[in-house]
This record gives sequence, structure tokens and C-alpha cells, in this order.
Amino acid sequence: MSLLFDHVIGQFELDEAALYAATGEDLEESGPVVPARPVAEFADDHVSLSHPDEEWTCIPLHGDDSAVPTGSFVAFTDHSIRGPIFVFERDGERDFLDADDFGATRLADRIRFWHSDFVPETYPPTYDSPIDDSEPPRNPTGGALVEDLLEHVERERTATRDENRERTARRSATAIYDEGGDAVPELRPVGADGDGEYRFRVEVPEHLENRRDGDWAYFVESEFGIYEGNEVLVRRADGFDDSPFPIEATVKRIRGLNLWVTVDWADVDGATNVGNELSNGDETYGLTALLNPVPFDRERSAIEELRDHPFQAVLAGERPITFTNGAAARSDPFDDELNQEQQLAVEHALLADDLLCIHGPPGTGKTRTLVEIVRRAVQAGESVLVCADSNQAVDNLLAGASTTDDPDPRSLHAYGQHGDDEFTLDRVNEGQSANDVVSRGYSDVPGRAEVVAATNNSAATLAREFDLLVLDEATQSTCTASCIPLTRAKRIVLAGDHRQLPPYSASEEPPDSNYGHSLFEHLYADGGVYDGVGLQLQTQYRMHRDIAYFPNRQFYDRTLRNGRSIDALPDRPAIEGYNVGGRVETVEHSKANPTEARLVAHVVSELLDDVPADEIGVITPYTAQVARIREVLGDAVASADRITVDTIDSFQGGERTAIVLSLVRSNGDGDVGFLGRPTDGPRRLNVALTRAKRYCAIVADWHTLRYDADGKCTDLYDEFYQFFENTDRLNVVDPEFIPI
Repeated sequence: MSLLFDHVIGQFELDEAALYAATGEDLEESGPVVPARPVAEFADDHVSLSHPDEEWTCIPLHGDDSAVPTGSFVAFTDHSIRGPIFVFERDGERDFLDADDFGATRLADRIRFWHSDFVPETYPPTYDSPIDDSEPPRNPTGGALVEDLLEHVERERTATRDENRERTARRSATAIYDEGGDAVPELRPVGADGDGEYRFRVEVPEHLENRRDGDWAYFVESEFGIYEGNEVLVRRADGFDDSPFPIEATVKRIRGLNLWVTVDWADVDGATNVGNELSNGDETYGLTALLNPVPFDRERSAIEELRDHPFQAVLAGERPITFTNGAAARSDPFDDELNQEQQLAVEHALLADDLLCIHGPPGTGKTRTLVEIVRRAVQAGESVLVCADSNQAVDNLLAGASTTDDPDPRSLHAYGQHGDDEFTLDRVNEGQSANDVVSRGYSDVPGRAEVVAATNNSAATLAREFDLLVLDEATQSTCTASCIPLTRAKRIVLAGDHRQLPPYSASEEPPDSNYGHSLFEHLYADGGVYDGVGLQLQTQYRMHRDIAYFPNRQFYDRTLRNGRSIDALPDRPAIEGYNVGGRVETVEHSKANPTEARLVAHVVSELLDDVPADEIGVITPYTAQVARIREVLGDAVASADRITVDTIDSFQGGERTAIVLSLVRSNGDGDVGFLGRPTDGPRRLNVALTRAKRYCAIVADWHTLRYDADGKCTDLYDEFYQFFENTDRLNVVDPEFIPI
């Protein structure tokens, strides 16, 4: 299943074709087994391939070593007695083979090029590239691009500050620190300097006193997440803030355990008394983060640079996008196992003079494709900057599943100085990485690296220009954040999936403009500045076909093909729903459903008979439900500490053999909260459903979800419910009978 097969189906005339007459040689075993059933399943979706008189799907045959159709076909049918079979003629009679047996024959070789994994040397003469050499803009933005970007930065700065203030209200610095937040639990005032700075000394928590052997350099930054330049709130250490506390301040200096702040006195009542108290009082204080201005300042600087950068015209749609670069001609393919769409994406990325967008849905091999682009660009003599919005996403492309002794061949690490030594690879701020391979292997990189990996934000520290920027997970980076690496490169490749979660925003409301969305969406997605500047990887290798069925139809317009057959778990469907009601608790700003947590634990306990604990994932939209499920699992399952339990947002990009999803919301009013928000509710559900390989369970109160009071996502959840009902995969559960 490929762009090529799509093209051939469009050209195929069934009434002019004939059922193939096979010979004995045709039915002999051949080389690699052809995934014939996925080809047939894809063909089955096309009415034009349905035989007028038989219950057949007719699959065109191509030549022995060419993708040019021959005018003959084989037929596929799911026979009521024999099961899935392929039909052909033999000795003047109809004959057939079991679908799996057929895939091993020479005859199956003549449908192999319809599957993306097999790449022909000769294409049909009518087949053409999906991307033109020159693509004009379709939706120019007008002349206010830079000003609009700057305005968005300031809106996000204000929204982030307000969100942090609200999130930490009425909570002590100790509580915030204990939950992993950025806060110093306790400090004592030392005195005031003449220039208006107030000095404090950090009281080291007892459990950390012996950790540093008296060396406190960068301790405050690494342990508490507080840095010079941060806007902070100074508050009573006991958490009982009385007016005018908490007060806003800015961290001016940090030296070991000492830090100096300046106070914004504009909104402080009794400033003189408070100043005296901060200078020499006996009371201890806590300090919580309000805003780190560095990312916003870096975005502003990059946007100002954009005024005179060639990409300003691209982002505004002021000129056409062209594909004439010579990097494709100056390099040779490395990875001969890339499928057709992946190879096409690589070629066009190397041809792009300005940009290419690669839409990579789950399991379609986006990372592998990007690694090939980088390798070939370096071979062509280009320098490459590799970026993503988070350290984790950068390290996924850089190191993947590599260990110190075994480089992951799907990662850049395998081809840098620690692997095949094709190029020198560097990582900016490697110390910020949680990946041991990265933090240990890239602390001392010799010379000027051909490939540099960095977060979008850290790219601001680079004082060089690159020939090519590869921006991974580009749909999770705002336009403004993407401008930082963008201004460091001559041309760019954006890769991501705009049908999954959008960039994080501090504002609860949808962005006022496209600049709160990703650069990928701004340039390429529906309504973007350009049209034909990207392509989609369409063959997924992760999920059982039944798991992929609903997301493919609901979120990807049926464009995904199943690249291989994946077995479900024994004695259970690949995907099933559980319908259960339950009381929902509000925990601070989050939600928990104890009944669903019990049912999740029960489902997990049964899964452990067939799936290792570390191959099970439990995901939910709410942090409070994460905590509740961990608690219940810890009591019910011996191996609970090996089971990943996390929010959907945190699990984007991850995968497990089995996934259990808890949707939490249960009430008589149809109140589904942000699950019904049209801007990201469907995208969050898509993320959740596409993490599983062999099994996916959805635990929910389907009455609540289907009768959303606002009606914004009612159709989505109702169609999902009908999918379970119509396929007999819905389990109705009485909470009284959950055995946990």
C-alpha cells in the first residue's frame, strides 16, 4: 500500500482486465514473503476494485521486476468456509490458495510493489511525483507577520506568569517542591545590600545535607529549578501567606547557597515594614517560580532576526517554494529498507530549497526517515542542526534506544563518532539530558561538528549558520519557538503529526492566531500558507489493524495502511471498551475516578498473564487519576512499579504492547471538561488510541461522553461507542462486581 498503489488503482479498468492464469512455476515458493493480506485489505476499501459478479476484490498484477501493470489481476475474498484466500485460474479452472500461503509464492511477487516496503526500479509511465518543482503560496499572511509573532510571545509570557501564580496560590513552597515543582522550600534572610538587593541563604533539606560534600555550586539551580533572572514569589515558609505576601521578586544572583533578589514594590502594601522584615527578620521564607523569561526573550530576539532573514518571505507566503537543491544528486541512499513514501520524503527533503513538511502518523517510521535525511545531507557536504522542543524528543532522534555498548541503528548515535563515524555529532547542553548515552558520550566533542542536536530554546546559544535544520516533533513547537532554530539555517525539514497534540499553551483558550499553533500547521496543514510542500508517511507498522481502524477513519481520512500483520493477545480482542459509572473527585485542579481506577487495576492484573509488566501502559487525561491508579495498582499488583502510569500528554511518542486508557469523567450533566474541547480533545484521544501495539482497553462512562452538554465532541465519542457496540466489543461493568 503506497502512493504508487493509489495511483495504479485510479488508472485500473476492471472491465478491461482478466483473471490471471497461473502456471506451476507461479505457485512455487519465492524469496521474501510478500505481505499479501495487508495489500488485499487496502484494496478492499476501493469500490472500483470490486468484481461486478463475484464477491471478489480484484488486485492488479505488475511485471516480474517492474511496477507497470500487466492487465491481469488476482482476486481476494474472505470465504465463508475457507477463510481469506486468493483466487486465480489454473488449467482453465478457478483455483485458490490460503492468503498466508499465497504470500510466499512467485505470483505474490507480482503484487509486492503495491506494498510500501518493496521499491521498484521501474514505475508506470503515468506515475508522477506528488510534489511540484515550484509551489506558489495559497494563503499569504500579509505584512504584519513579525508584529503578530511578537504579540503572541507577549501574550504567552503574561499567560504563563498568571498560570503559575494561580497554580501556586495557597500552597507552600515545600508542598510545591515535594511534588517536583520549581521552588526553594526554606530560606533565611541575611540582609539587604545598598543597591536594593535582598540576600537569602538556602536552608538545605535534611535528606540532601550530605549529598554534595560541601560543594554547593549550581545546587539551587539543579535541585530547586530556580535560576538567575527568574521571576519568583517570596512567601511565608509555612504556606500561610498574609498580606502583602506572596510578593513578586526577581533573582539577580545565585552563589552557592546564597541568592539575591530585587522586589517589585509597586503592588506591595507596607513596603517599608516588609523591606525591614526581609532584611533582618527572624522568619523563614519559601520561594516559588513565577516565570523564566529566557525562552520568551530568546523567541523575541529570533523574531527580530527574522525581519531580515530569507525565511520571513516563506512564513508570510510572499514567494513560491522550490525543489532544485543538489543535495539529492550529491548523495547516495544508505538505508535500503526504507519504504516508498519514506524514500520519497528523503529525496524531496534533499531537493528542497526552502522547506519540506513530513507528516508522520504513529508507527510510520518518521524517525528512521529523518536519520536517513541527516546522513545523506552530511554526505552531500552540508552541516545539519537537529532540533525539537523538548530534551526527550531531541534525545529520541539522537540516541533512540541506544546503550553505551549497542547503538540503535534507527538513531543518529549509530552513525556519529560513537558508531560508524560517518560524521561528528554534538549535543548542546548534554548535561540537561536524562539519557545516559547522551550525557556521558557528548560532554567532550572534538572540533566543529557536522551535526548538532539541541532543543529549540538552546539553539539560541549557537553562533553559526547551518545548511539544513531538521525540526522533529514540529507540531509540538509553536511558531514563535520554532523561529529560534529557523533563523540558524538556510533550509528546513519539519516533521510531525498535526493530528496529535498541539503545542503547549499557558492559556486555556484556543490561540488567537495561527502563531499559537505550530509552524508545520502554519505552513502546510489545512488552511496553511502553502499546499504541496509536504507529504504523508502512510504505512504504519506499530498497531494491530483493529486498533488502527478507528483512528485511521476518524483522524487520518483512511490514509493509513497496515504494513504488517500484528497478532492480538491470546483470547481477547485487540481493542475493547468498558462502560462503567463512578463518582468523580476533584483534587485541586484535577479529577480522579476511584471506580475506574479499580477497574483499570483489574484489567491490568489479567493482562499480566500474557504481557510483561514493563510492556503495559496506563494512561489518562488527569494527573489526579494518575496518582489514584498508581495507588490502587500498588496495592493490587506485585509488579506495579514496572508498569508505566502517566497522563496522555506525557505519553505522546511512547508505545507499549498493551495500553489501558481511563477517561475519568462520569456525571449526569454531560460535563466532559477539556475532553470535549474541539481544539485538542480529539487530538488527545488520537494520541491515547495510537500508543498500543497488540491490545488497547478504554475504560469510560460512555453515557457522559456521548451526551456532552456543550455538544462539541458528542459525535466523536458516539461514533467511538458505536464502533464498540457494532463489533461486540463493549463490556458493561457493574462497579459492585469489580474484584479490586
